Amino acid sequence: MKKFTQLFVKVEIGLYILIYSVILILLGVGLPACSDTCETEYSYTYYEPVYTTLDEIRSSVSSEAPQEINTMGKLYIKGKYLFITEPNKGVHVYDNSNQAAPINLTFISIPGTFDMAVNGNTLFADSYMDLVAIDISNIQEVKEIGRLENLYGDYNSYGYYVDAALGVVTDWVAVESVSVSESECATRDNYSVYRAGILVNEAASIAFDAASAVAPNNPGMGGSMARITIAQNTLFAMSVPEIIPVNINSPASMAEGNRLNLGWGLETLFPNNANLFVGANDGMHILDVSQPLSPQHVSTYQHINSCDPVIVDGDMAYVTLRSGMECQNFTNQLEVIDISDLTSPKQLYVYEMSNPHGLGKDGNTLFICDGDAGLKIFDASDNATIDQNLIKNYKDLFAFDIIPYNNIALMIAQDGLYQYDYSDLNDIKFLSKISFTHE
Repeated sequence: MKKFTQLFVKVEIGLYILIYSVILILLGVGLPACSDTCETEYSYTYYEPVYTTLDEIRSSVSSEAPQEINTMGKLYIKGKYLFITEPNKGVHVYDNSNQAAPINLTFISIPGTFDMAVNGNTLFADSYMDLVAIDISNIQEVKEIGRLENLYGDYNSYGYYVDAALGVVTDWVAVESVSVSESECATRDNYSVYRAGILVNEAASIAFDAASAVAPNNPGMGGSMARITIAQNTLFAMSVPEIIPVNINSPASMAEGNRLNLGWGLETLFPNNANLFVGANDGMHILDVSQPLSPQHVSTYQHINSCDPVIVDGDMAYVTLRSGMECQNFTNQLEVIDISDLTSPKQLYVYEMSNPHGLGKDGNTLFICDGDAGLKIFDASDNATIDQNLIKNYKDLFAFDIIPYNNIALMIAQDGLYQYDYSDLNDIKFLSKISFTHE
């Protein structure tokens, strides 16, 4: 029996449900490995794939009545609107004119969506293997106006050993508990294929089920965990191991530019002027996107293997490294990096954190979503003393990502979207919360 290191089963909000996601969850729990003859029986939960045809997926974008948010993915701000993804289902739209009382306006059904960006009156979102463009000029009656099919090569029908001829696997459903016998078991990368589905060790079945589980012009603003972003009037999408530029000047006829292969482990995108900063689990890649349809690699700042969101402010980059799950390490820290010379980024300072996720910065105020240690707000006017200048720590929540903008901080936590007024850092005010149902 193979032994694996400790599993961190905290499901990341907005995590892509891709093939390697499934493998990591399964491998991380230390499944008992079957031998080729399966001489020993083990107790498993059997999951069957649920198929949806491509025609059905590609005809399902629609406006629906407002709904409660079950599980929150990514957040995007455009004008007075908040766009919030419901992973694998669609996008909730709120009118945030009054941050103390946001209004739930509508739900945009987009099967297989996890991330998005808004440019002018067009919402761009992933839909399984496709990129879809949606006209939101009438937010209550949206319509699909363009689709770039098969953009995402890293989407692989939700898992191994499925029949592509039946369509796309859009879910896995727990069917029954079984004991594996000698004649039924086949070993595949330390988890088991059984009939037409997948066997998951009883101890891991909850984790498996959960897994299926602003520029002044046109673009809106996304958080530090974004995997779709807009820069230089071009959309950049992440399809590991590639960064894909997409010409969106005409949403009805989107076209790919030159893909750039950066290797495995890519996680986040952050645009800054004519550069794109790519967070990866082994470093930060800096790209020149002055010719946006032909991005060029400038340099890579390498660090030990950890999850890695990044933001940029002037000549400084701020990177959070964290342990757990796919990150495969036990480092939890904030790094401050000098990027005045983009060809040779240099680490200046390192600060210990608990389990940092997303982050944001407005002026000299730095916001760190430190996982179960909550939201931490620092005075970062002196990068050499950030840890000595904690302004506020909201401890009783699991903080995931944050967008600070115009003195309002919008923070994604495990149980909801929080808004704070930080116009007076000596008197930060809680404004509202949009709760998630977690049904």
